[in-house]
Amino acid sequence: MGDTVRRRGGPADVRLLPAVIAGWAATWLGLSLPPGFTAAAGSAVGLGGVAGLIRAKRRLVAHPTQPEPWSSALCALLLVGAGLALSAALHVAAGSSGPVPHLAAQSAFVGTTLTVTGDPRRVATRRPPDQLSGRNGLHGSAGSSALVLIPVRITLIVPERGASDQPAYRVGTAATVLALPRSQADLDAWLALLPSQHLSVFGRLEPPRGGTRDAALLVAHAAPKLIGGPSPVQRLAGRLRADLREAAADLPAEEAGMLPALTVGDISREPTEPAEALKRTGLTYLTVVSGENLVFAMAALLPVARWAGLRGRAVTAAGAVFVVGFTVLARPGPPMVRATVTSLLGCFAALSGRRFRALAAMAGAVLVLLLVDPWLARSYGFALSVAATAGLLVAAPGWCDRLLDRGLPLWAAAPAAATAAAELFCEPLLVTFSGSLPLIAVPANVLAVPAAPVATVLGIGAMAADALSPALGHAVAWVAQWPVRWICLVARTGSAVPGAAIGWPRGLGGCGLLLACYALAWRLLARTRRPAGAGGGSTPHARSSLDKIGLV
Repeated sequence: MGDTVRRRGGPADVRLLPAVIAGWAATWLGLSLPPGFTAAAGSAVGLGGVAGLIRAKRRLVAHPTQPEPWSSALCALLLVGAGLALSAALHVAAGSSGPVPHLAAQSAFVGTTLTVTGDPRRVATRRPPDQLSGRNGLHGSAGSSALVLIPVRITLIVPERGASDQPAYRVGTAATVLALPRSQADLDAWLALLPSQHLSVFGRLEPPRGGTRDAALLVAHAAPKLIGGPSPVQRLAGRLRADLREAAADLPAEEAGMLPALTVGDISREPTEPAEALKRTGLTYLTVVSGENLVFAMAALLPVARWAGLRGRAVTAAGAVFVVGFTVLARPGPPMVRATVTSLLGCFAALSGRRFRALAAMAGAVLVLLLVDPWLARSYGFALSVAATAGLLVAAPGWCDRLLDRGLPLWAAAPAAATAAAELFCEPLLVTFSGSLPLIAVPANVLAVPAAPVATVLGIGAMAADALSPALGHAVAWVAQWPVRWICLVARTGSAVPGAAIGWPRGLGGCGLLLACYALAWRLLARTRRPAGAGGGSTPHARSSLDKIGLV
């Protein structure tokens, strides 16, 4: 039976992975090289790919019995790379043109009309405010200063406030506001902003920091002047997030901050100590809302949909709507966007009667997202999300099978295999900036992961209950605190274990050294591996439990 299930499951479909690698590399180059050069080179490569495919097609028509030449696959890769490189060049050209980059190079003071595109993020810094802005900011403890970063889109810009001879420019340029509030009231006003709100802000434009999609950094001091928004959808999402914070307000400080983080990724009240403990034990991903939260939420939604009388494709359609709604609620960060597009592709496959292949859907989602937003190629969060999901889909099912063959129960085998696979694929990226290898991550995940779906589902329940009755919301949040408390206990205990993490070289050198260790370990394991037919195969229950990881 086990062998039959293994053959039915089949190997992972990795045919699109070369296209993802080629497209990612081409996008990176397109963001790094001058747009004109990238456009010329991409056009030439694309034309060469089209000519090669035409030639291969003619050869196949003339000799239908011959296998398809490998050159056609290479030409397809060239077309993918050329298309994504051209898209990146167009985005770079659009971001570097117009009045905003020119004014930022002059550090010009401007009046702007903005649209908020993401949640404000408070940042504590010990750098003196006068070094940041030339004026005093809001002082915190120990000489620190309060900053707020807000992603925005500049829609209207006037080079100098009050100058009647200066024209106003209508633009659509991505930027970031660096707010340096002078009072607690100003700070609260910046932190209360919601996506889709329209603001009027005066400040100084500066060149952006690092290679980002932003055309400028707008340094502002006064509180924002609201002139419109938010949209009804964003207002509802903001209200629900506030309901969850209110429901958890009566809990101890640690649980009150961690419950919203584990449920919808709201880290606005996340305490520093548990956040550091989660990082040291490899559990930080639990508070970075992604497909895992989406799977837990959809698992809780399924009984509700069936209770409402939905069946078959109606359930799938309702799931697609829920995916979009949950993404708005949890905010579309890079990991969440990747999971959302993958999930929607899966829903469309189910609605059209096609078989859902998780790895192919993830690869297709990555290519679509890189085409729409090339700057994701430089996002560590996006890269880690893709790497972790690839590990879960490629390596985790087989590892779970082997652990089950050795007598490990499913509740321990599934999280152990999933954690080890995700860590294996992510660590070459993580060591480039972390400089350490977490050895406690696998046992910590085995202990903490079973509580994560309970915390997420109860957190959603507390949010919904608080919208109906605050007393009921507090009651559900009181129950939800216990799985949250368990996760924090595992993180604190694991981070205190001696040798929980070992030092490792940073940068590309550390990445290359780790990959070399991977290759050596693979060669050693290949010599001691049992024959493919030896032992039992995977059980249907194990395979079905890991198939859900396609949305993680």
